[in-house]
Amino acid sequence: MLSQKEALRQKFAQADFTDDVMFGLIMSQPEICKRFLQAVLPAYDFDHIKVTPQKYLKTSYVTRAGRLDLLCTNENGIQFNVELQMVDEHNLAKRSRYYHALLANNMLAPGEDYQNLKETYVIFLCGFDPFGLGWAVTEYQMTANHGKHILGDGTHTLVLNAKGDWREVNDELKGIFQLVLKQRATYGHLGLEIARNIKAFKESKAGGGKYMALAGEFWQNVWEDARKAGREEGREEGRKEIVLLFVQKLAKDGQSQPEIMTYLETELGLSKDEAQEYYQLAMTKA
Repeated sequence: MLSQKEALRQKFAQADFTDDVMFGLIMSQPEICKRFLQAVLPAYDFDHIKVTPQKYLKTSYVTRAGRLDLLCTNENGIQFNVELQMVDEHNLAKRSRYYHALLANNMLAPGEDYQNLKETYVIFLCGFDPFGLGWAVTEYQMTANHGKHILGDGTHTLVLNAKGDWREVNDELKGIFQLVLKQRATYGHLGLEIARNIKAFKESKAGGGKYMALAGEFWQNVWEDARKAGREEGREEGRKEIVLLFVQKLAKDGQSQPEIMTYLETELGLSKDEAQEYYQLAMTKA
């Protein structure tokens, strides 16, 4: 049986752009983030972009409903939240609503005027077609049910569907879509640069340690989320309910069954049979 450390090493060796930790490490680089946002929203100026450190996201933007993958702010205070979605949980619209609320909640000081709220963009980069519409890039805003009047509340949700129709997509974004689909990047320059960046990171002496540290924190954060959810929803605080919530959250975050089983066995001390039983029960209740 693999230890957690060995499992993380294996995960690091196999990590590509679609890996949750690797995605955060690569996309949090200001130049990469800037070029990605420029490809998605060419009308905006991203010359001066601030990427919020993951450490701050964990303390200020983590809730029982989820945590932000990547948060960027331009010089005008407009916020851009980028979320990688590889598993269709059939809740993209509600997730968008919650992320916008989370961003707005952290934007104003108590008593500050609502007019000071800046625009927020929640951008989902998907490896599937969430609504079955076939569109590669779709922007959603709140509109009136009469005519096409836009409410203008400053919220924008963009769905980037790598499996959609690429005909009207620029080459830089096509290259990103190729990475999401686990293909070699041949369009544009950004996708190829990201692939090279990942290769260099994995070959560097410090890369493995940084990856494993963040991956270890990921497991711990999800465990704490599960404990909080158990308390907030009035569930028993017994080990069984918390472990089931934990397994469900890991699965929703795209962790594979072997990865979840390894953690249950190495960190929680469960036998292989117990871990299997918890996993199957969690998936049944999900």
